[in-house]
Amino acid sequence: MATSDLADPFELAVAPDRRVFFAQRTGKLKVIDQDTMKVSTALDFAYTPEMTSQSDGLLGLTLDPGFAENNWLYLLYSDKVEKRLNLSRFTADGNTVDPASEKRLLTVPTLRGEGRANSHMAGSLAFDKDGNLYAATGDNTDPFASDGFTPIDEGEGRRAWDAQMTAGNTNDLRGKILRIAPKDDGTYSVPEGNLFAPGTEKTRPEIYAMGMRNPFRITTDPVSGALMVADYGPDAREAKADRGPEGTVEYTRITEAGNFGWPYCIGDNTPFNDYDFATKTSGPKFDCGALVNDSPNNTGLRELPPAQPATVWYAYSASAEFPEVGTGGGGPMGGPVYDYDPENTYRTKFPEYFEGKAFNYELTRRWFKTFSYQSEDQTFTDPRFDPVKAGGLQSINGIFEDMEWNQPFDADFGPDGALYVIDFGLGSGTGRGGSNEGAGIYRIDYVGDGRLPDAKISVDRDSGPDPLTVKFSSEGSGLPDDQPVIYAWDFDGDGTTDSTEADPSHTYTAKGLHTARLTVTGPDELTALAVQDITVGNTRPEVTIQQPPDGGTFSFGDTIPFTVKVTDAEDDETGPIDCSRVVVQSQLGHDTHLHPLDNYTGCTGEIVTDAGDSHGPGQNLYYGITAQYEDKGAPDAPALTGSTSLTLRTSFREAEHRTATGGANGGADIGSRDDASGGKRLIEIEDGDWVGFDPVNLENVDSVTVGASSGGLGGTVEFRAGSPTGELLGSVEIPNTGGYDKLISPTTELTDPGGSTTLYAVFTNPDWAPDKADLLSVDWLHFNGPGVEKEGGTTVAVKSEPASGTAPLAVSLSSTVEPAEGRTIASYHWDFGDNVKPSGAEGPTATHTYDRKGVYTAHLTVHRQQGPTRTTGAVRIDVK
Repeated sequence: MATSDLADPFELAVAPDRRVFFAQRTGKLKVIDQDTMKVSTALDFAYTPEMTSQSDGLLGLTLDPGFAENNWLYLLYSDKVEKRLNLSRFTADGNTVDPASEKRLLTVPTLRGEGRANSHMAGSLAFDKDGNLYAATGDNTDPFASDGFTPIDEGEGRRAWDAQMTAGNTNDLRGKILRIAPKDDGTYSVPEGNLFAPGTEKTRPEIYAMGMRNPFRITTDPVSGALMVADYGPDAREAKADRGPEGTVEYTRITEAGNFGWPYCIGDNTPFNDYDFATKTSGPKFDCGALVNDSPNNTGLRELPPAQPATVWYAYSASAEFPEVGTGGGGPMGGPVYDYDPENTYRTKFPEYFEGKAFNYELTRRWFKTFSYQSEDQTFTDPRFDPVKAGGLQSINGIFEDMEWNQPFDADFGPDGALYVIDFGLGSGTGRGGSNEGAGIYRIDYVGDGRLPDAKISVDRDSGPDPLTVKFSSEGSGLPDDQPVIYAWDFDGDGTTDSTEADPSHTYTAKGLHTARLTVTGPDELTALAVQDITVGNTRPEVTIQQPPDGGTFSFGDTIPFTVKVTDAEDDETGPIDCSRVVVQSQLGHDTHLHPLDNYTGCTGEIVTDAGDSHGPGQNLYYGITAQYEDKGAPDAPALTGSTSLTLRTSFREAEHRTATGGANGGADIGSRDDASGGKRLIEIEDGDWVGFDPVNLENVDSVTVGASSGGLGGTVEFRAGSPTGELLGSVEIPNTGGYDKLISPTTELTDPGGSTTLYAVFTNPDWAPDKADLLSVDWLHFNGPGVEKEGGTTVAVKSEPASGTAPLAVSLSSTVEPAEGRTIASYHWDFGDNVKPSGAEGPTATHTYDRKGVYTAHLTVHRQQGPTRTTGAVRIDVK
């Protein structure tokens, strides 16, 4: 229904007359008229890029149960002046909303500007069958300094890093699901059954569920009234006995008020350890049944209600309890529960089969699945089956499996029995300086007889000066097996068919925003619709990041210069591009998603990367950079935005974080090994196998060190550009090292092929045969050289005495360190290249004994007191 110029589409609601209201986090409340497919702006909070750089903005939307009569809608949004969220009622007048109609019900203070606490805001809204309004709030806690585990830093000045102040606090509205009963006069009452009765000391009566981290999507069952919550979890890639579980996310069906554990417990009530962030020492595990909040930041009760387990929980690895959810990232999204209406006359309503099923979806794994729940208690005569209670999970089943999603973001059933879906698109979002490429708002109809055709539009241009000739294509539309369909194009949205060709052209002469519609009709008059916005009189700007290069290498703590070029047909006519309109954002990448970090304004500047010392071992981390420019518009034509993005890769990279694998024998597998650098490494490597890393740019990279071992034949690791048979850039030999637990670290110079490419590591040994052992395993790669770091930083030179000899070889390592001007050295860290950790305090010198033969590369990482961290010192050691 809408695919053009969507800027962080966040939450939608379908009115009784089938108008689709949707909130964009960047500040606009929009309305789609399904009769004309026109999209209009009802309200605009006009947030600045600085305001939306993390997770502030227009977050939540729901319509009053009596919307058909009173036109009331509710919004949860960030206040532009005060550091708080506002929960307010507004009144719609047709497709507009008067800001003066606001009735503010509730405010939630936030820690905007303190660290990155405003990364977790949640914001979803929902009504239940009794007219109670639910509001989800995030824990408003910086998650980036706790190694991927629970953020409970009780140090002075660290309240923004302590979720005990918010989610674990009975007297705070953050990290909660709030439940209130709105009144006609714009106030509210507290319904019975919330977690704390009104008047209870050190509590807030609005709290229905506490112990939430970032409950991003909530819905209610329209029949039972149950609250459905999807809550995000921390980022640890694997459990640590002295810290806590692997990063876990949750779907929870809630029928009574309770505490759901965070930041003490997660999933099926798996506890975290208490932890002293100042001394970096672990305490005992929390008791989920008797939780105590003794944080100095707590303003609520000390003794907390016992933690309740989630209904469904899973982590990055395969779930033994719920294998249906698969593996990958963690992005749970709680979808609507279908309420079948036999009186509904719409032909394409979902059937009764789906009655009572929750249509949940997953942002990172890109699926929809129905969750079915027990309708009543049930016992079994067969002793193998335990009794089940009403409301218990019955099954998880895939649906829409032939549909491809970018990032499914919100879903709701309309009065017509169709499912309406927001796809956020690719990228981190316009509000974070990125993009929503491929975003859309869709209606999914159910067709019991026959089949709906597909309708898709592509154009050679979506903007330009008048007159503007646009070539339209219906490629991808139609029915399978070349069944006949009829195409009807309405180029200007006036309801008149302008062409019945499959791929017509049209010339626009009137300036402004035009919505082109393609209707595809198949047998039995079943139709599908696609729309495309065309802007006439203004041209979308082109944005290019000239530096750093896509796929360049960096180390956490580096300062990275950037240069952005903008070309805009209309703005260029009035003089140079106004660089104050260019917004550049840095993002911390983790697996498949990006966390917003800092915003910069201008065509040039410097990005100071995160210190990188608190993410935990083995995590797939990288940096994203996006650049965005909104032009000045043109007479009678709206402003347009252009954006671009790139990825930077860490100089030290776990081999298991390859982006592709293959080869004559199926490619390399990933195996969990206790002695591996990040707990995993590449295994099952045979002749002709390869792994790919994409993107990679070897600008200012001199060489690569390979951490590898072999208990088999050994072999050669070839580095090639563009394909497994592409240009050879360098190679290293990995002999049998005496066992797969005996790692060596040889280094090879790398030729820079120029530009960004896919870097392939190809494994060869012509002596291998199917009846012989594997070649080798690879633990990690270290790309040596400054990469994209700003020139003139600290330099480190490392020497070894001796640099070669017979095993066991004792060496003395020394360094010459020249700090950048105005900076001093704070600490040192040695990596000897054999996965043996240094013991005791570390400094500019070290001693180490290599117990077995092999080629090793020792690295020294220098941490500076001011500014970035840099790893530049390395020396080769040859043990005979």
